Amino acid sequence: MKTSVFKMVVPVLAFLFASAGAMGSVNGNANTTTAEIQGWKRVSPFNCQAVKKCNNIGSILCVDGFDQMYAKPSPTSDCSELLTHRP
Repeated sequence: MKTSVFKMVVPVLAFLFASAGAMGSVNGNANTTTAEIQGWKRVSPFNCQAVKKCNNIGSILCVDGFDQMYAKPSPTSDCSELLTHRP
């Protein structure tokens, strides 16, 4: 009797764990966003100009000509966070 219950429970548990793993990997990929972020050119400390949109994906730096693009964490902060861009 115990072996028949064991034989029925193990496949059900395996299916549940596989389903949970599949759902976890799908939700993990949903966190990668392709929304564009405003890129700022740093003229001087706390003096930034909005120049170009960057998608902040990949490892290639987001540039406009020779100017590195930065993100501003808040409207009153300095543009100091490096942005990346993948076309």
